Amino acid sequence: MKTIDIYTAVAVQPEIHVATERADIARNLARCLELIDAAPQSQVAAREHYGGWAPIKLISFPEFFLTGHEGHWPFDHYVNEVLIELPGEETRRLSAKAREYGVYIAGCALERDPAWIGDDYFFNTHFIIAPSGEIIHKYRKFTVATHYELAVSPHDVYDKYVAMYGDSLAAFFPVTDTEIGKIGTITCMDGHTPEPARALGVQGAEVILHPTLVDPCMSPPIETWQMMNRMRAWENLCYVVSAQWGALLGARRPKYFSPGKSMIVNYNGAVTAYADFPGEAIVSSVINLEELRRRRMDPSRNFQTLLRNEVYRKIYEQPVYPVNQFAQASPKTRAARDPAITIRDFIAKGIYVAPAKPPGGTG
Repeated sequence: MKTIDIYTAVAVQPEIHVATERADIARNLARCLELIDAAPQSQVAAREHYGGWAPIKLISFPEFFLTGHEGHWPFDHYVNEVLIELPGEETRRLSAKAREYGVYIAGCALERDPAWIGDDYFFNTHFIIAPSGEIIHKYRKFTVATHYELAVSPHDVYDKYVAMYGDSLAAFFPVTDTEIGKIGTITCMDGHTPEPARALGVQGAEVILHPTLVDPCMSPPIETWQMMNRMRAWENLCYVVSAQWGALLGARRPKYFSPGKSMIVNYNGAVTAYADFPGEAIVSSVINLEELRRRRMDPSRNFQTLLRNEVYRKIYEQPVYPVNQFAQASPKTRAARDPAITIRDFIAKGIYVAPAKPPGGTG
């Protein structure tokens, strides 16, 4: 496969209208298509004066970029107003833009999969469309926000998922080899632990797309978002492209609950592009695959080759979060996702020390 060694990646930061009805999806999509049109304009002069040395080849959108999201939505609202099919009408229009500009377009959507929706299962799916217009990559969010979402994780339906797709690492954390490098995807909550990104790193991912988090994890003094993206890039020797909401419009929450902060990080953990503000934005940075691949030849700081798995696997010998959680139980309520059971189990095993005055719901 021919490789484009140097190109520009773009993280789009749109203002999103919460999908109170299905028409809002078309409204959000129309604006995102306009932002795709706007992205190459900044490079017109560069093409004329510098020969297009790093053309835009990757455009990444945030999680829920077509629908927004509200933590109070009931299951029926998802089914009737929010879920889309992949492929479907929305990706058809995005595919037309991918072909028009010769770019890869990535985003996350709540997916109605005919193979799963009959059992009340739907996924938060991160997808990539190739310049050919085809969907070449699908990743189902692994660490769903149990306090917030009604999407299921592949881990929640593990046995059925393995029966359909196999039990390889790539079945859960795919890495897609493209002309712009090996690309993997994680989504929002996946960034809070190193394992999802590491699963991509050990498969050679050169670019990881990691969209969307919300405050208080983004603004000072916490800034977890910035730390996690820099760390995921550093420990996996890869680029991280992180698109964010510019605003969430029509929601119960403040519209700047996600205050921008779209960013791109290089393999040294250095931020090379950053929208340190809410509102619409397009940030971009050069991806230099040859430079990355040369950097990976440094034996003193190549972390995948320093893994001592014979010992590290002992960390994971015992189960923690329950597998197959929705093999029998209904996934329609957030109560079914309560992690307090696991917290109490940690206390019972002596892993955690219980506080003198436990908060409500964990005592």
